Amino acid sequence: MTRVVTWYDVLGVVPGATPDDVGKAWQARRTALQPGNFAGAPPDVVSAADRTLQTVDEAWRVLADPATRESYDVEIGITRPGEGLGPDSLKPAEPGVSLSKGWSQADEEALEAYPTPSSHVVVPDVGGLFYHVCLDVADRVGLHLDPVRLTAHPMAVEGLVVGQKPAPGKRVHRNSTLTVQVWHPPEPGTQ
Repeated sequence: MTRVVTWYDVLGVVPGATPDDVGKAWQARRTALQPGNFAGAPPDVVSAADRTLQTVDEAWRVLADPATRESYDVEIGITRPGEGLGPDSLKPAEPGVSLSKGWSQADEEALEAYPTPSSHVVVPDVGGLFYHVCLDVADRVGLHLDPVRLTAHPMAVEGLVVGQKPAPGKRVHRNSTLTVQVWHPPEPGTQ
């Protein structure tokens, strides 16, 4: 089972992204988090930006190294060791052969219907994420997102989530609303 927020989410790339795409995404996130973009920002915004920068750098550390990335993909369930159908002797010889002949229990379970989602979810910690990542995460867990813009005249760059309600870790009904405070760097001269 995958985690709710992955290192791929933090950088805004898909798990199959090339190393070059991961590097470009990391660099773009670091550029957006330059201290000059946060001059005059409230302390909670500066704190969220610092947290985000640390998170972005950790995502880069994990995803930039092929061996670490491969282990991480297994850990979060994107890939499985030994994934595939296996040798020919384990495949059914003809149509209609029962799965119990030569197929593992994991193969049979993979064919079972997905379970009905729980009526409750745990609120993920989206503070310090970029808004579009937050939007994806909220959708993934079944929450509606209600953004509150903290900047009157934001620049046309992706916003940073600096606060949220309900708090991370709280159990809520699926389809509940997650209210997030989003800060954008303001246009020069409008602070």
